[in-house]
Amino acid sequence: MPDSAPATRVTISHARRTRSRRFRWTLGVVIALAVCVFAVIWIGARGVAAKNELQSALPLVNTLKSQVVAQDVTGAKKTLAKLEPKTAAARANTSDPIWRIAELVPVLGPNLSAVRVLAGSTDDVVSKSIKPLVGVLSTVSPASLKPVDGALDLKPIEKAIPTVDRAAAALSKAHKEVASIDPGGTIGPVRAATTQLADMLGKVDEQMQQAKAAVHALPAALGADKPRNYLVVFENSGELLANGGTTGSMALLKFDHGKISLVKQSSASGREFPRFKDYIIPLPEDVKRLYPQGLGKQVQDLTITPRFSLTYDVAKAMWKTAKGDTIDGIVAMDTVTLGKLLEATGPVDVLPGLQLNAENAARLLLIDIYAMYPDPATVDKVQQAVAINTFTKILGGGADPKKMLEILMKAGEEGRVKAWTGDKAEQKLIKLTPFYAEPPVSTKTTDWFGAYFMDQTPSKMDYFLRVKFNVRQNVCSDGHRYVMTRVSLRSTAPADSAEILPEYVLGNGLLVAQGNVQIGTSVYAPPGYTVLGTAIDAVPQAAPMIGSDGEYPVAQAVQQMAPGQTVEFDALFDAGKTPIKTLKATATPTVNPTEISGGPLLDCAAIGK
Repeated sequence: MPDSAPATRVTISHARRTRSRRFRWTLGVVIALAVCVFAVIWIGARGVAAKNELQSALPLVNTLKSQVVAQDVTGAKKTLAKLEPKTAAARANTSDPIWRIAELVPVLGPNLSAVRVLAGSTDDVVSKSIKPLVGVLSTVSPASLKPVDGALDLKPIEKAIPTVDRAAAALSKAHKEVASIDPGGTIGPVRAATTQLADMLGKVDEQMQQAKAAVHALPAALGADKPRNYLVVFENSGELLANGGTTGSMALLKFDHGKISLVKQSSASGREFPRFKDYIIPLPEDVKRLYPQGLGKQVQDLTITPRFSLTYDVAKAMWKTAKGDTIDGIVAMDTVTLGKLLEATGPVDVLPGLQLNAENAARLLLIDIYAMYPDPATVDKVQQAVAINTFTKILGGGADPKKMLEILMKAGEEGRVKAWTGDKAEQKLIKLTPFYAEPPVSTKTTDWFGAYFMDQTPSKMDYFLRVKFNVRQNVCSDGHRYVMTRVSLRSTAPADSAEILPEYVLGNGLLVAQGNVQIGTSVYAPPGYTVLGTAIDAVPQAAPMIGSDGEYPVAQAVQQMAPGQTVEFDALFDAGKTPIKTLKATATPTVNPTEISGGPLLDCAAIGK
């Protein structure tokens, strides 16, 4: 028996070692499970906390947005003080080492990563973009830019530029980070939150770029580097042209280190401004064919083209030739805008016993004034007086700057205010604003059309015009996509217009019977389209008027209406073998709002396709 003892001891020792290894392995598994459970609980708790912080921050963001728009700096600062800790906490809860390690776990990881980016981007927007912008609002706002004794203080604007740049960069960075999240591996709530934030940041980013553009452009545009001359053109909305109305009067303003002065003013009538025998500048042949009446020959037709860049070139040459001054830029606004500005300035006295306000301005300037003052020279003086008195109030600080900005921005969006400058860098910035005026540019997913009008009566009867512009499409059996545009013009003039309206409003009756109105309509289609045909009131035109303006194919027609009559102009286009796209349209702004619509689907059989 003694010989067997060593073997027994070995067996017992081996068993002990085995149990020890099993214990250590079991202990390791338990610890690992405990760590995992702890990590899950930790991540879950911090995720819920982050979610709660972000959800409670959302109402504050909406409040802050409203306060910024309302220029409520005090309220915005208070809201920001509540908002900033919430987004900072959400970021802290989703960026610790445990959270980052968990992002490596399949399935769970992409969701955690997305939440971290959402929280971090939101915090960056608040701390690096919104917070500095709220600070800027204290020194740069419509109220702070109010002219004093005809001068603007440019220093606050110049000082704000670096802050605005940093804020814009932070916002763009946050937008790109959120937009780069791959929604494919995320669950529904995370995916929805990502889409919502990306859309919101996209819109705000675009608005921020416009604000940045304005802040950059303003100092130099207001003469910070050198004096600038701007020609302000006041258009008559009662006699339409493609980009507004005929030129009524003009004023040359000089900006010199913020100081604004009226240098000259002029009527567009032949009594004060010459008609040129030849084109003042070379024009493309296709443009000459589209607009043979007076583009480049008479100042009344400055906005006969939808290309405001061409308007600037013509105006610059005409003013230099006739008045001797070099202009650096041009601003045009129509009668409707001029009347609306009276909401910001208050009423203006024009002549003894004649006061204009926002309610009576459009009707008085476009219709009644011609009955009150039959002499056209007096009418010219009245129109100039309205423009100058309004601007005098504005430059003297007698206007509500916030209200004025709101009016101008809305008018720009409606195409009633346009701007162009000879400075290429500044013009790129203007392109980001509502005051950029060129034929619309289509994209890969959206095709844009334009309907532009030119009064051929001639008269001021367009005050009574109502416009509808419909665009519809379909892909037909031959695989081509066809688009039909319909421009409906209706005259709401009184049936007895010829008896009750002034002759200057009616026109002389030589081209069109008094009381009727005749409009030349040009429909611009996207580049690459082909005009197939046109019709007036469903009757095909045997010799359709078809032309081009650079890369844009153009269909034209003449629509004449008696009081109460509606005339429809249809144009059919071939877009080639292209898929259905979103269709959008713009039109010459008239006194009354234009109704623009799309659909229903074009009937292929009805067009023979």
